[in-house]
Amino acid sequence: MNSLHEIAVHLQNCRSVLVTAHIMPDGDAIGSTLGLGLALQKLGLTVTMFSVDSVPARYHFLQGVEQIVIGALPAASFDCVLVLDCGDHFRLRPIWDNIKDNFIINIDHHPTNPLFGHLNYVDHQASATGELVFGLLDELGCELDHAIAEALYVAISTDTGSFKFESTTAQTHAIAGKLVSAGVNPGSITPVLFDLRTPAAIFILRQALCSLTFSADGKIASLALTEDDMQKSHAKDEDLDGVVNYAKNIQGVEVGLIFREKADGTVKVGFRSHRVDVSKIASSFGGGGHVRAAGCSLSHSLQETMQIVLAAVRQELPV
Repeated sequence: MNSLHEIAVHLQNCRSVLVTAHIMPDGDAIGSTLGLGLALQKLGLTVTMFSVDSVPARYHFLQGVEQIVIGALPAASFDCVLVLDCGDHFRLRPIWDNIKDNFIINIDHHPTNPLFGHLNYVDHQASATGELVFGLLDELGCELDHAIAEALYVAISTDTGSFKFESTTAQTHAIAGKLVSAGVNPGSITPVLFDLRTPAAIFILRQALCSLTFSADGKIASLALTEDDMQKSHAKDEDLDGVVNYAKNIQGVEVGLIFREKADGTVKVGFRSHRVDVSKIASSFGGGGHVRAAGCSLSHSLQETMQIVLAAVRQELPV
């Protein structure tokens, strides 16, 4: 494992960098990419911020978000590639073959990260990759401005569920306090991130709740959505953000699951738990994530996937 100081020293010798994160980006991926990208620009580097998938609409208010290149990787050479919030290189699959020969810096907080970079800083005690980017900017001597601070606040607040997840620490709050001191207004940001929903998000939530099922002992709650459900609701993947928690947050439930059938025939599975290490289960299916929040994809039918995953979850339930 390397240190943030080592990474800062390496970056000080770079001129052109690519900053990217995992497919289907969430708030931590977008906020960390934008916060670090804007900071490196401020330090005089030529920066390309990139995302394979589009930026979810709820993050469009962030300053500089229009600089994130979407879809096709620019044909350019880079002194290094900064990969943020990416639990393994498979979550870079659409561009991995294009970047794997570059010097890769891997900054992440997922405990399942296999350290795929040339320099790796992975701290699974951190609540969000945004915390680690904050530390890197301190090592680089980069002063926070409003745009950088707001991006990092979004990264941290979304990955902590507005500071309510058990990963939230005193350090998390200390960093958030410094970001607020730099001009972030939580009162204006929090409703956009956690309260406002599109009509499609409400329609797909209704459909998901109609699919709710329980294991015989009531300790596992599952939601299931077909591709047809998504199309009829005009829903995007970003509209599913937080839906799995409706299963997890039922009295007596230990593990909440959401099964999302994709158009390509795969089924994406989201895990949330109170005490069970769901990263272990997800990893057994080629996925990964955190102890209490993880995911994977299986190439089976929706019903087969549900049977396979439910059997695996039952094996891990506390007695």
